[in-house]
Amino acid sequence: MEYLPKPARDFLEGDIDPYSQQQLEWYSTLYLCLLVLVAFGVSFATASVAVALQIFAGGFLLLLVATVPGWPYLNAHPIRFLKVRKSVAKA
Repeated sequence: MEYLPKPARDFLEGDIDPYSQQQLEWYSTLYLCLLVLVAFGVSFATASVAVALQIFAGGFLLLLVATVPGWPYLNAHPIRFLKVRKSVAKA
């Protein structure tokens, strides 16, 4: 991604904490399953594969916009590390 301008890289390279990543993966899988069912149902009702592809493509683009950039909700549970302590030299 070095070919992108710095503001675009900063926007797209967001940190995701592990808890939010696990939730996002589960919700994305559920969303894609429901999207396939809806696209199939509408395609079956209209007898048009093109309609199913358009519905799926639109829903997939919506999912990408909601998940790929580093939105603040993806880092709602950041990992807090302990502060570094100075070591005491033993004599």
